[in-house]
Amino acid sequence: MNLLFQRLRQLGIDNNVSFTGQELLKDCIIGFAGIHRKVVVLKQNDTAFQSFVIDLNEVKRCTVRKQYGAIRTGELKTKKLDHYLEEMVLHFELKNGKPPVEVLFYKHPGNYVGEIAELEQKARYWSTILTKMCVPLEKTA
Repeated sequence: MNLLFQRLRQLGIDNNVSFTGQELLKDCIIGFAGIHRKVVVLKQNDTAFQSFVIDLNEVKRCTVRKQYGAIRTGELKTKKLDHYLEEMVLHFELKNGKPPVEVLFYKHPGNYVGEIAELEQKARYWSTILTKMCVPLEKTA
């Protein structure tokens, strides 16, 4: 955990940004540089690190997306919908036809069903904050 924070601080220095908000997830940390309108994402895969920067000037929308597994008829009578959640991401739809970018908040297996409510609350918080920071879409005449 400390290593992720240290790497994020170094990324901030390298990109000449200071973070006004951070979120530590299972294998990832998000740094928000509000003044610079950037989100820095640092992922850890075993011993390797991968990072990318999202410029909020390039973001059309920021939403929370959930992907569920197959639910057989009648199963929701005995199990909650959360038991079928496979993945929850913060989804960035970009302008100019660029491919979307996603930040993983929950993945089964790896996370526990009991974590879903807290992780969804965090993802929705970030979605709300970042949506407010996105440049409004230009109006067409």
